[in-house]
Amino acid sequence: MALLKNARIPRDRRSTIRLYTALTVLFFATLAAGTVFGGLAIRDAVRQERQEQAQARAEGFAKALKSVLQLTDNVGRALSEAFDDEGLEGYDTSVEAYLASAPWTRAVILNRDDATRVSPQDLSVAMRALPVPDDGADQRKIFGPFELPNGERVLVYRYSFDAGNLELVVGFEAILEAVGLLELEETTQLSVRTVATPGPDELATAGESDLPVEDAIREDVRVDNATWTISVAPRALSDGLFDWGRAFRLAAGLLVLAFVAPFIALLLLFRARLRDNVNIRRSMMAVDNLSRHLDVALNASNIGLWEHDLETNVQIWDDQILRIYGIEGESHVQTFESWCSRLHPDDQARFRRFSWEDAENDKGFLTEYRIITPGGLEKTIRSAGNAYRDADGKRKFVGVNWDVSADKALQEALAEAKARAEEQNVALEEARARMEEIALQDTLTGIPNRRHFEKRLAAAQAGGAMPEGMNIVLIDLDGFKTINDTMGHFFGDDVLRYAAETFMNNLGPDDFLARTGGDEFVALMPATSDVGNFAATVTAAFSKPLRIDGRSCRLGVSLGIATAEDSSDTASDLLIKADLALYEAKNRGRGRTVNYTSNLMAKTFALKRLADELQEAVENGEITAHYQPIFDVRTSTIVGVEALARWQHPRRGVLEPKAFLDVAEQLGLLHAIDDTVFQKAVAVIERSKAAGVPLPGISVNISSQRLRDPLLLEQLASFNLPPDTVHFELLESIPFDRPDTALIKTVNAIRKLGIGIDLDDFGSGYASLVGLNQVRPDRLKIAGQLIAPITGSEESLQIVETIVRIARTFNIGVICEGVTSKAHYKKLEALGCFLQQGYYFSRPMDEDQFIAFMRTGSGLE
Repeated sequence: MALLKNARIPRDRRSTIRLYTALTVLFFATLAAGTVFGGLAIRDAVRQERQEQAQARAEGFAKALKSVLQLTDNVGRALSEAFDDEGLEGYDTSVEAYLASAPWTRAVILNRDDATRVSPQDLSVAMRALPVPDDGADQRKIFGPFELPNGERVLVYRYSFDAGNLELVVGFEAILEAVGLLELEETTQLSVRTVATPGPDELATAGESDLPVEDAIREDVRVDNATWTISVAPRALSDGLFDWGRAFRLAAGLLVLAFVAPFIALLLLFRARLRDNVNIRRSMMAVDNLSRHLDVALNASNIGLWEHDLETNVQIWDDQILRIYGIEGESHVQTFESWCSRLHPDDQARFRRFSWEDAENDKGFLTEYRIITPGGLEKTIRSAGNAYRDADGKRKFVGVNWDVSADKALQEALAEAKARAEEQNVALEEARARMEEIALQDTLTGIPNRRHFEKRLAAAQAGGAMPEGMNIVLIDLDGFKTINDTMGHFFGDDVLRYAAETFMNNLGPDDFLARTGGDEFVALMPATSDVGNFAATVTAAFSKPLRIDGRSCRLGVSLGIATAEDSSDTASDLLIKADLALYEAKNRGRGRTVNYTSNLMAKTFALKRLADELQEAVENGEITAHYQPIFDVRTSTIVGVEALARWQHPRRGVLEPKAFLDVAEQLGLLHAIDDTVFQKAVAVIERSKAAGVPLPGISVNISSQRLRDPLLLEQLASFNLPPDTVHFELLESIPFDRPDTALIKTVNAIRKLGIGIDLDDFGSGYASLVGLNQVRPDRLKIAGQLIAPITGSEESLQIVETIVRIARTFNIGVICEGVTSKAHYKKLEALGCFLQQGYYFSRPMDEDQFIAFMRTGSGLE
């Protein structure tokens, strides 16, 4: 105003007014033009930006849509190939996993071999009702859209393979939701068609239906025969924080006001003060923006600001601190005392001793404490502050508070989880140690098992060889399998426990015992142990009848011992040697102990060779039969014949059973040998008939293995033999005195087929009168071992006489075998034993010799 008062007024007022008017008009015209053109430029820039935004959204939606469709296509291909190559194995698991990971897929339909499977099954009816055309020309094709009963629109992806096809039913709206198009339906449109020129029912559309075509951004995604079209319209200029129409109207109003405003106002607008105001406004805006950014940062980080006046003890808290303390809406002005009152009772005493002066000298502080909100919630707060002086020189502190309750809870949870993990580790270690202990212990007997023995053996030869004098003792229970089979597995377990306890009681403190399997035990004994005494003690303990759990049984033990003689003997060598010694002990009979010698190795190789040759002999038909007649000495006539197994060895000639039957039993070949001899015996019966010398009867040995053959009775019945033509000679060692009802039933069933039952080698084994009473054979054959000494021993003769009387008591016929001299023949005849067999009458003959012998004996030749 002072400048105006001091300004000189021109003499020509009209010229001055015209000049100012022209300047004013020019100014406002320029202002108006600038406003218009500037507004148009800004509008075009905004429109271009929104076009680019629409383009980016369209491309983003297209990319997301491609990802979803590609995932669907990959899974469809994988499933169709898997079901074509591998069948339906894993079908339900694979489909359930896919449906769980792809929520836009409503169902999977497998059409294979005229059968259809729909997953999930609750959609089976709806899926089967879809009008999908039966078009199998293409390997992959998309059909639809179709509408389900619930109104949902779906597409069908079909993947064809040799055995049928696989169809994926994909929800149209579900794909839009997965892509994110449903959130922008007002500015976005998506359509899909599966034919080139779709009809009203062959085009699925979602989103805004009235999008301006000229401004819309369009993206096409093509998958096989389906085309997906995404249209995105840019946002209207009126849509946003700035209304361009109102802006232009406001500008026009300002122009009108400008023309009628006083010229003084125009002059004031050009004053320098206007420039100052603009600068101030800009500074304030900058400060406001900075404050707003800081507020956003503090809110985002849950940090509150406070200020403390050291002179007045007054504090200023911002809104964030009020929220942290749970007192929103209260005054921002607080005091140190009011702050202390909100602390946890356990923390109040510590902070009432707090010294602001000490904190000021330390240039600030960082601490942590707990508060109790009005709602009773406990929080952990971390606080930091620094001292400063304001513009007036007042001493103040400014600082921040932030809630670390979640961090503390997480730390405590982690600490607790760590403690639990450590406890679990301790428990797992204890469990591992216990499992290791269990793994090294035989659960039945409680002594170490094979694994423990192997570890102990490895430790014993840590130096590369076994210590000199170290002994390995292999122990095997004789007859355990028979006990297990006849008296039951539970009793067998009791026997094993008894055996383990007996062995342990006779071992020294430095000895080691383990059960390595079944009825096999092994002892590891150092040179200081008395191995011989141990073997003798346990052999004697098992030589007598055992009474276990109130039941009696007989059991023996065989021991094989190997001793490390020098540093060249390894654990493996000793085990092999001990095994050879045990094998020899078993061959020698019950209750034997054998120490390994170098001769055992050669004998073992010989037995192994014999076993291999016998296996080939059975397979190559080298097993044959020889025949020895049975005579009635009263009439000197043949009343029967025994078929005896022989091995026609290619190098050693004809071998008798004693040379190979033990090996055959170990190899499980007795069954095959018995069957071969029986077949040949039946053939001899037919041949003797054809030769005109029919046999009165033929006896064939049968083993326990063959008696247990479930097909034996069926095979015997197929021969349709006349009654009493064949007699089966049962070995006297077969345990008929034990409660094996299956064997007794088999023997009775054989007798019903018309086959006689003889008990062979009676007196040579361990049969009892109970067993004799149970079997009730038709005849018994007194063993040759009992017949041989009767010519020189009155006691032996009395034994034979006793057996004859027993047989007569049971009404059982008697055959005496092993008759080698006339003296034997006469003494037996005197005892009333008229059926005799032996070398005195005839040696065993092959088939041709026997037929010839029969003809001669019958007077035909």
